[in-house]
Amino acid sequence: MKPTLNKITEDGRGAIYLIDGLLSEDKEFTFMEMKKGSARGGCFHSNDEFFAVIKGRVKFICDSEEKELTTGESGKIPATKSHAFIAMEDSIVSEWGITTIEKKLDKKDEKLRIRVNNINKLVGVD
Repeated sequence: MKPTLNKITEDGRGAIYLIDGLLSEDKEFTFMEMKKGSARGGCFHSNDEFFAVIKGRVKFICDSEEKELTTGESGKIPATKSHAFIAMEDSIVSEWGITTIEKKLDKKDEKLRIRVNNINKLVGVD
């Protein structure tokens, strides 16, 4: 199967794209375009996930830790750790390593989801 790029959602925060057929075992490879000030995330998965900042600067939240990352920085999101990204400027972040089924079964960290939603309300992109 030849990999294809598909836009899966777009809203006031930006867009999310999925590259179908790139990784084996039905694992997803996504790109998130994030507008400055917007936030995404607040979920956790049963397996490890990986990410890279393709462009821009983001605040990465993983459980109780927070750090700013810039273009070219990457990391691993350990299984069962809730995570989110806040765009400090217009940014693109890629995530990969979990399956489509896992993504559909996302578990939410209610406290982090509230924070993400409040950030988006503040910048008018909820």
